[in-house]
Amino acid sequence: MKSLSRVIALALALWVLPAAAVATPPMSNPLQVCPVDAPKLDRFTFLRSLSLDLRGNVPTVGELQQLKGHKDVPESTIDAWLSSDEFAVQAVRRHRDLFWNNITNVRAPANPTYLRKSGQLYWRSGGNVAIYVRGDRVPCLNKPATWDADGQIEYTEQADGTKREGYVLVSPYWAPNNKIKVCAHDAQAIKVSPAGKTCGGYGTYHDPHCGCGPNLRWCHYGASNTVLMQSFSNSLDRSVAELIKKDAPYIELFTNKTMWVNGPIVFFYQHQLHQTRIRMEPAPFDVSKLPKLAYTDINKWVEIPLGSQHAGALTHPAFLLRFQTNFARANRFYNTFLCQPFQAPASGIDVSAVTATSQPDLQQRPGCKYCHALLGPVSSYWGRWTESGAGFLNKADFPATRADCETCAKTGQLCSTECRRYYLTKATADPEKPFLGMLNAYVFRQDVHKHYIEQGPRLMALGAVADNRLPRCVAKRTAEWLVGRQLQGKELEWAQELALDFVKNGYRFRSLVRDIVTSDIYRRVR
Repeated sequence: MKSLSRVIALALALWVLPAAAVATPPMSNPLQVCPVDAPKLDRFTFLRSLSLDLRGNVPTVGELQQLKGHKDVPESTIDAWLSSDEFAVQAVRRHRDLFWNNITNVRAPANPTYLRKSGQLYWRSGGNVAIYVRGDRVPCLNKPATWDADGQIEYTEQADGTKREGYVLVSPYWAPNNKIKVCAHDAQAIKVSPAGKTCGGYGTYHDPHCGCGPNLRWCHYGASNTVLMQSFSNSLDRSVAELIKKDAPYIELFTNKTMWVNGPIVFFYQHQLHQTRIRMEPAPFDVSKLPKLAYTDINKWVEIPLGSQHAGALTHPAFLLRFQTNFARANRFYNTFLCQPFQAPASGIDVSAVTATSQPDLQQRPGCKYCHALLGPVSSYWGRWTESGAGFLNKADFPATRADCETCAKTGQLCSTECRRYYLTKATADPEKPFLGMLNAYVFRQDVHKHYIEQGPRLMALGAVADNRLPRCVAKRTAEWLVGRQLQGKELEWAQELALDFVKNGYRFRSLVRDIVTSDIYRRVR
């Protein structure tokens, strides 16, 4: 007990003793001392890290036992895993983080095209369609419909003041083997109304003779919007997966001219393209040449060729709908694939000048020009792709300046929907007046940047490859993905070496990943 008391007393004395009274050995300058490298992972832990990163699961017991006969993980194992379907899945997951292509929150159909179910009856209630016909937002009667001698639907006056028709049996496109009760007005299938309107076109749901079309093809029900948007998302995923499986050059992700379509995508472009609240038309391809797929062919995929305007993921519907303005599209590419985010200075932006509120050109407006001097021209690459949608404005139908749009803009006449949507028809300030009648992408655009609009995002991507910004950024971000954190210090020099090898190896993503996971840095940070 006495010895324990002496130890405690000594500890207390040292605790309260001034620091200066405790003798310490002289310290070397820490800046002159090389840090000790973290130990490398042993072969079993290394195998586990590789399996999780390249396949998304832990190695099997058998794979661990096979490793006992090797001093290290065989290169053949790494190569086999990089060539596997599991790695393609991992690459897809990685690129979902880059493209943010989960667009199920985007709602395409116009409200009046939605069918709802009341009891056993299916009917349109959105956009006051039911009110125009029945006098209130109510369904039809639960009895078979009847027609008069002229072939017109017969309606029966009700005690509540509404007039209602009966139902007809229809096999809907989403369940072609079933029969459902659809209110006769909504089930009408004629293609041209007595007023001369083409049913199924934009706004024709208000025509009393236009219904949902054959098999209800012009209307939406239940999860049809989610199915469509998920299909677009899966289409982009499939493009990424095929690129990885074929070990094609990574730059094809931004330059290829094909797209994968399934049943819901084909059905949408064939029958529902004109019934949307987002701008999906004109379609960027010949809809008549789409493969013959039924709506229910959700898991059947066909690769279709696209025109020279297509730029891989950068003009894919999933990307265009996720980033619905040209500024957002340009910002995402620069931030994610060039490592050049558009950020205001830490000191903030002074917008006190008068011109900050009177200058409509963001490239000139104080405060805004800090980013928009670059962002404005870059956004021009998407100038022929519709904002708030994924349509393509071809040069033949949408020239830089269109005579009818210029005339109505300068004379005060009522401009067409196309002019109001895609051309400058109203000047809010004097600097805009010279651009009246011009395609929106050309407004405030300098001559040196106008060819960006016609060449599209493909030119931007190829330019970023040529000046090495894209390979440098892809190498850095891929390394950070695999090591699980941002690179630091000399690791940034390593990223430059990775980028150089990435280029030498033909921009193969699998080769880049191989260089990363076989490096000492990867093996020391896991």
